[in-house]
Amino acid sequence: MILLDVAVPVPLNKTFHYLPLEGINPQSFVGKRVKIPFGKRILLGYVLSSLDIEEDTSFKVKHIIDVIDEKNLIDKESRELADYISKNYVCSLGEAYASIIPISMKVPKRISKKTKNNFEIKSERHILNNQQQNAVSIINENLDKNSYNTFLVHGITASGKTEVYINAIDHALSQGKSAIMLIPEISLTPQFVDIMTKRFGSILGVWHSGITNIEKYKLFHKAKTDKIRIMLGARSAIFSPFKKIGIIIIDEEHEYAYKQEQKPSYDAREIAKWRGKYHNGVVVFGSATPSLESYKDAKDNNIGLIELNERVDKKELPEVKIISLKERLFKTSLLLPETVDAISKALSRKEQIIVFLNRRGYSPSIMCKKCGSVYQCPNCSISMVFHRNPDLVKCHYCDETKYLPLTCSVCKGIEITVFGSGTQKIEDELKRLFKAARIFRLDSDTASSRESYANAYNGIKSEEYDILLGTQMIAKGFDFPRVSLVCVLDADTSLYLPGFKSVERTFQLITQVAGRSGRGNTKGSVIVQTNNPAHYAIQHAKNHDFVSFYNIEIEQRKKMLYPPYCDVAKIAVRNKNEQKADDDSESLFIFLKGLIDGYELELKLLGPVSDYIAKLNNVYRRNVIIKGERGKILHLVKFVEGFKQSSGTFIGVEIMPSELI
Repeated sequence: MILLDVAVPVPLNKTFHYLPLEGINPQSFVGKRVKIPFGKRILLGYVLSSLDIEEDTSFKVKHIIDVIDEKNLIDKESRELADYISKNYVCSLGEAYASIIPISMKVPKRISKKTKNNFEIKSERHILNNQQQNAVSIINENLDKNSYNTFLVHGITASGKTEVYINAIDHALSQGKSAIMLIPEISLTPQFVDIMTKRFGSILGVWHSGITNIEKYKLFHKAKTDKIRIMLGARSAIFSPFKKIGIIIIDEEHEYAYKQEQKPSYDAREIAKWRGKYHNGVVVFGSATPSLESYKDAKDNNIGLIELNERVDKKELPEVKIISLKERLFKTSLLLPETVDAISKALSRKEQIIVFLNRRGYSPSIMCKKCGSVYQCPNCSISMVFHRNPDLVKCHYCDETKYLPLTCSVCKGIEITVFGSGTQKIEDELKRLFKAARIFRLDSDTASSRESYANAYNGIKSEEYDILLGTQMIAKGFDFPRVSLVCVLDADTSLYLPGFKSVERTFQLITQVAGRSGRGNTKGSVIVQTNNPAHYAIQHAKNHDFVSFYNIEIEQRKKMLYPPYCDVAKIAVRNKNEQKADDDSESLFIFLKGLIDGYELELKLLGPVSDYIAKLNNVYRRNVIIKGERGKILHLVKFVEGFKQSSGTFIGVEIMPSELI
């Protein structure tokens, strides 16, 4: 009996057997996606092989329903990569394949046969300065050797990292190789597409969550058949199926967007290294504010370090002024007089301004003046946020939406007030203060489509807008020559969030958004409003001094035994019943502690602790943390599958999470 061995994207670490469609050679299904019955559901699976086994009438084998693909999608590399992801990120083979070859890709009804290879590279070029040329030479020498290497390009903001990337890609293409370039935010896509299209024309593909399932399929096959040679995109573009990769570039490599939180919780940076080794290619990480892990790797000579410590054309770094919010907080507005004055002067000079506040909505909290209680989401242990036009309160986690309450749910008082400032409120204040100014707000509320990002980019670039106001999506990548002033309205938004990376992220955000200023002919300036003007993250961001910040923060990590001085795993315990979540997390901790002691594993177990948001969408969240060496952690978490939890409890393992709570 001939059966098909199928990997199914479900959390069961096994493959499943199905009968092929009658009258079709079973081998023709191998390497393709197929539609299969799975319990009461219809799912898509990946056919790994055909098996000739002795017929067993004791159980009934189901037929596949349909084959999705005309051509084989699974090759030797994808098989090995799926195996690597399954073992290193604790997921099934089917879940690993679903990352590499997306389930969502939809075969178009008619596939064009007329696509022709167009490898003509456009001629627009920029003259490199000495530091840029040195960086390109180092990367290109390694491309010529045809051997794997990883480099960290630590380049201050506006030091010309993008030109280094483009020249290195150009060299890889000249060798007949392909290139992948990752960027962290969809908001950066219009700018990079503009730059890359001008240089590389139609051999460029763009991959991100905003493209349709049919577009994904077409792009996948263009990459697989060398119809395109460069893939630009967000995290999942790392799986572009090029046959001969010369270079993989990860821009803004410090961004946590490169770590997938959902299963399989892969890290695109680690996948880049794996694929770089497989193809004997060069991997380039780039950032003005590298992750502590990458910079330590470079300092320890595990990867190469390339420094770009001057701006293109010797432009000066912007002057950063720190203004304390102490004693003045919320008395009138988050826009302090000094900040308003600086904006007014920049507008009078016909210059552009970026205003950064990492809180969307109108006001982040609704409070009863009588009893002091804060209005919380009924589904989550988090405050509701007040939004205007229409006047509603929203939860930014589960999307629960209600009208603003008229009375307090605790004391029935009627003195309900909103306090604090979000981007909506700042937009209203800017419009009131600067009536002639043209303002564009870019945050999760306004950026509901691909066009929103393009409108922001094109509008600022063509000087249709004077002020760009937004959250962290405007803090990186954008290159606007007429922006002379950046205002950070509350630098502390992320500083005291729980998590071992909070201080690092604060430094990175301030430095990155400050770097948007002074990229043209006018010297830039930055105003940073903060409650903690003396904090080392604020002070070193003021001085554009990554190395001094790194030296302090890395010692804190070492002292507290956090990455990069150990590997970590987070085991999430989730249940709609709070008692079950508590009991199962306690039992799991005891279960794992017994295994650690029994196998004499040198691992540290922490918890169980409530998640930062202890209840989300009516699900109670508890975590158990493991610290130690990766191999030993992976050995331990294999046993989690054998743990007997209560009904309704979900247990998930995340290797090297962005945060532990």
